[in-house]
Amino acid sequence: MNKKIILPLLSLALLIAFIVIGILQYRSQRPVISETVPLIPATPTLIITPRPDVEITPLAGIPKQTNTIEATKQVSDEISFAEKEKIYAAFPLRTEDIQTSSGLITTINIYSLSHDPASAIRLEIYGINYNDQTLSGPNAIAFKESFLEAKRQIDSRGAILKNLQIIFGNRQYIQDTATYWVTTMNLLN
Repeated sequence: MNKKIILPLLSLALLIAFIVIGILQYRSQRPVISETVPLIPATPTLIITPRPDVEITPLAGIPKQTNTIEATKQVSDEISFAEKEKIYAAFPLRTEDIQTSSGLITTINIYSLSHDPASAIRLEIYGINYNDQTLSGPNAIAFKESFLEAKRQIDSRGAILKNLQIIFGNRQYIQDTATYWVTTMNLLN
């Protein structure tokens, strides 16, 4: 063979060998996604430390959370806990699409959260505007009818609603309005 042909063929074979070796090495060392994106560090730098007593600073326009301690002062813990035990196995109790005489459709949700006081229950009625506190308005009428339905459900399971500590929602204005309606309309008797 001619020296003019051997030298280019040898160079081409050597080049192909280097390319194949490079491809095989690249495939065996696939980078992780965090190494390919320059803004994501390979190791997390954020260290989260638990802070159990952190107070949430209220922002303008965001309603305050319900004060569950204040909401549970109506009934003693022992009495409420005894009543709650009668219905706890049935939780959550949920009734949807209650057609009220005021034309509003409501949903009742009765349950308990692990971070609430052990003797308290949550009785939430959805579909009502709690900013309208008028007693003769459609929201108060819908609340009354839905509350009486919730009371009937609790009574049917052997518990007495007036002996339970009730949290009406996760916002203080809901708790205030619902407590006002229950007290003023005498719904617990």
